[in-house]
Amino acid sequence: MDKQKKKSKNIIKALFAFLAILILVLVGATVYFYLTGEGDFFNTEEETVTCACYYIDPEVTTTCGDTKRGFKFNTSEGLLGECSASCPTTELSTDMLYSNSDQDDYLTCSLTFVENTQCSNMEVKTEDGLIVTGKISPDVPIVITATFDSADYSNHKFLINNVPTEPDSVNETTASISISDYEDASTLLIVAQAENNTGDTVGSEILCKRLIEITTTAEAGVSNLAMDTYTASDGLTKIKSTVIKAGGLDQEAESRLEFSFEGQTLTMNNGFEVNSTSGEINIDELDLYDSNNFSGSSFDVLNNYTGEIEVTVEVFQNDTSLGTATTTITIEEPVDTGKDPDADDEPIVEEPATESAFSVTKTSSMSCVERVSPDNRTEFTLTITNGGENTNTIESVKDKLPLGFSYIAESSTLDGNAIADSIFVTTTQVGDSQEVVWEPENSWSIPASGSITIAFEASIGENALSGENLNEVIVTPTELPADPSTLRASSTIVVAQDCDNIDVDNTPQTGIFDTTLGRIVAGLFITLIGVIIYKSNQGTQLANMIIHSGPYRDAEMASYKVFKPKKYFEEKILERRERER
Repeated sequence: MDKQKKKSKNIIKALFAFLAILILVLVGATVYFYLTGEGDFFNTEEETVTCACYYIDPEVTTTCGDTKRGFKFNTSEGLLGECSASCPTTELSTDMLYSNSDQDDYLTCSLTFVENTQCSNMEVKTEDGLIVTGKISPDVPIVITATFDSADYSNHKFLINNVPTEPDSVNETTASISISDYEDASTLLIVAQAENNTGDTVGSEILCKRLIEITTTAEAGVSNLAMDTYTASDGLTKIKSTVIKAGGLDQEAESRLEFSFEGQTLTMNNGFEVNSTSGEINIDELDLYDSNNFSGSSFDVLNNYTGEIEVTVEVFQNDTSLGTATTTITIEEPVDTGKDPDADDEPIVEEPATESAFSVTKTSSMSCVERVSPDNRTEFTLTITNGGENTNTIESVKDKLPLGFSYIAESSTLDGNAIADSIFVTTTQVGDSQEVVWEPENSWSIPASGSITIAFEASIGENALSGENLNEVIVTPTELPADPSTLRASSTIVVAQDCDNIDVDNTPQTGIFDTTLGRIVAGLFITLIGVIIYKSNQGTQLANMIIHSGPYRDAEMASYKVFKPKKYFEEKILERRERER
């Protein structure tokens, strides 16, 4: 009997030893995760954050969400989840704003958390001191002033449409620049930045980033008329497309076009597209020859003309003329195709469809990126080349960013020139990644052996996967592709904790038994204990020892006291009687 008790005690000692080892492992894991940045649970203090609100001009946009469209920010500090900033419209005055909106029409938007306030404020004003709310005329100069939270920063600069520009003046915590030449740009994306004493870039993607539209004026009038002609299969000269350049276009106005040539006037009421942003009116071939779009005859009347013809267009909006423009087209003598127009029974032989021969390549300015600024950004370059013998067009270009990568708004350029997101770019959130699509209104035309280059920037978030990330681009041509495989390309970029010491395979384990060896050892150990207890026939005795042990009895009585009060008092009475005996 003494021998059995001794074995039971040894087993209990082994179990307690195993429990002690588990506790030590758990303590070690807790210390490890705390030292590697996962120890926020030790911090019991409530976190203080910066929140903000901002104003939106309804003439610019009618929804919140795009902070670049805000023209005035107010910030505040408070506890996370309780912080609130105030932006009453009574704070605005129409005589301080470069806008025609009424005071009560301005929108106010809230931000519960502003991650970076190193650049704490940026103002865009006219030379007269009026705050620019989002739109500016091309003949009105602006003054930009950015305020930083420290006078120790250096190398202040402004990014104007992604072009680094030196400020005109820097005074302790502020930097200023004046802009009067907009170089025919339709928008201005303005970002203020500086460098701290370690050379890192400082700023704020929310408080110091603005998007300003350059508006056109009606006085610019109609500036150009372009008509592209070709010889159709029936031998007649046709107008393939028509583009009218005009300033001051109103997208919502009632418009009409009056074409005149050789004593003939054609009034077009429908079938054309007015784009006030680009200042263009576009007409496709089918609409030019559709009589339903005209008050009388369509451009079919040109079938009766030959030689050079001067065509003039006058643009009307709400019965007000914006001006005229003139171009000259040449109508060739009809070509005899050798086909009898009355022979309806002749079979029609369709010409084979034109095939495109585009190819695309993709490169990245960084082969490795990290998850923290300033090494968490890269520039991707997409090059689309026409390898065919004819001029062909592409409808769109799609880039599937890797998990955790985000497109940086207004960072796109086409052949080195900035292009506006509102016209060309659409981003779609797909889970934790994004799809970016560049799609022009009238397709991109690329001549034989020619190419176009699209460049854009992306940032890398905390949920990006460590190691190699695949980034794919897809080109959609107008014509059928000769080889669809050339329309896809991909590039690989590495995400690492430290790009100077890349060790992708040696990532920290997130669990105690994440390794296969650890799980096998633990399983064998537990199984061995079970076999020892079972084979030595000490299982029942061990259970009885545990049941009749003091700690077990105390735990049992505590549960009776809470859940079974009657049982608790009965047991207490029995215990007292046992002691009295």
